[in-house]
Amino acid sequence: MHNGTDKEAPANGKDPRLALVLASVFGSSQDATMELTVVVDGAVLSGSVVSEQAWTQRQNDQVRIGSWAVAGVLDAWESATDESGNGAQPQYIHFLGPVLLSGGVRVPLQATRVDVRRVAAWSIGRIPGD
Repeated sequence: MHNGTDKEAPANGKDPRLALVLASVFGSSQDATMELTVVVDGAVLSGSVVSEQAWTQRQNDQVRIGSWAVAGVLDAWESATDESGNGAQPQYIHFLGPVLLSGGVRVPLQATRVDVRRVAAWSIGRIPGD
């Protein structure tokens, strides 16, 4: 019998269980990683999830290879808008080296982040073979 309350469908669109898992893993250590598979806009993304700080460092390292000027702007922006330590639930899932599965094709990606509100389905673990 449905009593009119639905804990699985919050108004902000975030899955509360996923938010809890992410907050507990990355709230304990900035060096933590976990394997995660998510479905976003019909595509499957599977790989290692890291803290925002680790993801930002990797992305900035990739940008530096191509353009030191852009990397300097990113560094300045990061230090001015540091989101870490605010105690809020994560807004993004930060993947390092995930694989995008779409239409049966595996596409390796670099540092990628996904808005938690866009996740339609998720599972702890990585899809085998990636």
